[in-house]
Amino acid sequence: MCHVSLSRYVNALRNNLQPKVGYSPYNRVFTVQQESQLIEYCEKSVNLYFGLTTKDLRKLAFQFASANRLPYPQKCNDAELASEDWLTTFLRRNPGLTLRTPQATSLARAMNFNRENVSNFFNKLATVLERYSFEPQNIYNIDETGVSTVQKPSKVIAKKGTKQVGSVASQERGTLCVAVNAIGKVIPAMFVFPRIHFKDHFIRDGPIGSVGAGNKSGWMQEREFIDFMKHIVNHAKPNESNRVLMLLDNHSSHVSINLIDYCRANFITLLSFPPHTSHRLQPLNRGVYGPFKKYFNNAADQWMKNNPGKRMTIYDLPSIVTASLPLATTPSNIQAGFACTGIWPFNREIFSDSDFLPSTVTDRPLNTHQTEPGPTTDRDTPSPQPGPSTTRDASSPQPNPSTDPQPGSLIQSPQPGTPRTTIEPKNKPTLSFTNRETTPSPQPQSTIFITPDILKPLPKADLFKPKKGGRMTRKTAILNDTPEKNLIEEENLKKKKSSKTQNCSR
Repeated sequence: MCHVSLSRYVNALRNNLQPKVGYSPYNRVFTVQQESQLIEYCEKSVNLYFGLTTKDLRKLAFQFASANRLPYPQKCNDAELASEDWLTTFLRRNPGLTLRTPQATSLARAMNFNRENVSNFFNKLATVLERYSFEPQNIYNIDETGVSTVQKPSKVIAKKGTKQVGSVASQERGTLCVAVNAIGKVIPAMFVFPRIHFKDHFIRDGPIGSVGAGNKSGWMQEREFIDFMKHIVNHAKPNESNRVLMLLDNHSSHVSINLIDYCRANFITLLSFPPHTSHRLQPLNRGVYGPFKKYFNNAADQWMKNNPGKRMTIYDLPSIVTASLPLATTPSNIQAGFACTGIWPFNREIFSDSDFLPSTVTDRPLNTHQTEPGPTTDRDTPSPQPGPSTTRDASSPQPNPSTDPQPGSLIQSPQPGTPRTTIEPKNKPTLSFTNRETTPSPQPQSTIFITPDILKPLPKADLFKPKKGGRMTRKTAILNDTPEKNLIEEENLKKKKSSKTQNCSR
């Protein structure tokens, strides 16, 4: 041990002080407890899909140090940001944090994937499983995905410092419809071409057993979807003793009276997902389409290299799908997709509380203008929230400038029976490591420091008022049931009446 360190240790004991053991950097701004608060805030923000960028974190760190009157370098006052050196050392001290590129998620998906919608879906799924005792080979998921000749090129080797690297691509698109069951079986796919008239040679190089259709838009419509359902019946062969459960989304082409009548006559039960939840509840999205897009891009890139100077057309897509789709629709991928969604094996608790945190940002408070309590209905019952809420609810008391903490203020711990008071410094001192005389005196142990949650409250949506005359909001439903069918018929009648009214006005 160095004799200087030993003498410092002995002098501290002689003066009845607690000796410091180990290395403690002289210029460290935050304590371990304060850094843990920053780490916790970063993790909360990411779980809410509002993660902090490096600049956001540097700004929050500066405000955190400034509000709590901690000593920090003078140069940080100019940009009101913590230095890049602090950010580097902060991430080095906390290896649990790292920089990641977030996946873009729409607000509708973040809002609708909540515990109430997911619980309703699993309740409907449990109902049909108990009603018909479906086996895994009879539980199917059907969905469409777009296929385009504009592939995402693979990475290539280029000279370091090159500003831009190009790759040849073509441009046309179509739709691919796939159906799989819970044991990993795949129904031959269906292609929808952006053509008015379909010809058999369009799918000449497609997967064995695949079918095709033509549509001006290139997207799946009601007529094409019913044709694909007939294609599924030819392969699955459902009957009264061998019924089939079909899981599908709420797209308009999937919700029609003709489709429901056909499925009723052929012993097919239709169960729809809640709107904007297919990214977490649909097995094809979870286990198949991700790998398929990767293999499809690689196959399309290889086609362009093997056919230099040629333009990829819509009729070349079936051959590319033939090379890529079997690599993605393996039994292991399909079974993993059904398992991670909790559909089979059935598991309604597959999603934890952290999976529903993004929906808490858009939770809206109920209008409580009633003076007398009335009967409670399902609409008046708020959706259960996962664990203690970390966001500021619109119905909670709003901050009061006279009592709530402000940046640069300290909160004294209130004594029993005394109101809370704040102390605002008149002149905020300039803090610097080079001038230790400006360092504030140690605060008493009863002082409560301002936390990052107070400086930068977690996001919360405002009260939402639905538009009048908007289209009907879909929900998870067993479409074969008579009440659901009647609602669809009423909706279709309203559409016909509104279209007739518009035509008469013209």
